[in-house]
Amino acid sequence: MDQTYCHSLKESLLKHFGNEVRVSESGEGCVLVLPAKTLDDRYVAVFVERKTQDYFVVHDAGKTSAELHSQGIHITELREEAFSQMADRLGAMFVEGVFQVGCKEHDLHSAILAIGQCETLGMWHLLGHRPDFGEEPVESRIERGLKLWRAPYPTRIEHRVQVKGLRATHVLDYVCYARSENREPIAIKILRPSDDSLAKAREYGFLVYDTERTMFERWLRLAVMTKADKWRTSAKQLIASLSTSTLEVDSGDEESLERRLPDLLDQIAA
Repeated sequence: MDQTYCHSLKESLLKHFGNEVRVSESGEGCVLVLPAKTLDDRYVAVFVERKTQDYFVVHDAGKTSAELHSQGIHITELREEAFSQMADRLGAMFVEGVFQVGCKEHDLHSAILAIGQCETLGMWHLLGHRPDFGEEPVESRIERGLKLWRAPYPTRIEHRVQVKGLRATHVLDYVCYARSENREPIAIKILRPSDDSLAKAREYGFLVYDTERTMFERWLRLAVMTKADKWRTSAKQLIASLSTSTLEVDSGDEESLERRLPDLLDQIAA
């Protein structure tokens, strides 16, 4: 095949890609729909937000996690670790159920392609998925523990609560609201060590720091540390210093969560 034809093929392919990419405005940024499909027959949508003049956050808006959940596939600790490792290899991160990259403008194109790859590979879990009851999500066990709790006052419980800090928006896994004005809510945050437990502790520290001088500063905080046997001592100490209470769950002992949680909530609410 001669060089002229190869060059012509490249030009026609670039033109095709250019014609197929769709762009629209969304909130503080834009959405790019790429000419690539995920395994559930969706076109890949990548969100780009400008944070400063030369800094952008590129992400999938949590749509991959949401689509998996809609198919009855939970983001268990094993899957979260797999997604984190996959994202890291592609130059991205998987944080709070969102594939994302923070970058300067000269790296923007690479970031967009990286998130697009994360989305297509993430949906691979739709194929070959087999229920593994040994991987029951920690969230499910906590939810059952909350239902077993006999609170000393009327409460209502909400899942995946967003709180706006001074610099960022954060997600709390569960919040127990008292139906009485003289009781502060109890916020539950699930923390997983991943590859670096100290980095995870610092990430939690940013949440606490960022919500200081806001209405959320007074909330009672319960940090649930999964795979506690894999956490560094310094990371555990940092989290304990930032929390009203902590609940450590060693690997393989997840079943104890629903039994231990009500007693701990009694102590916090006392």
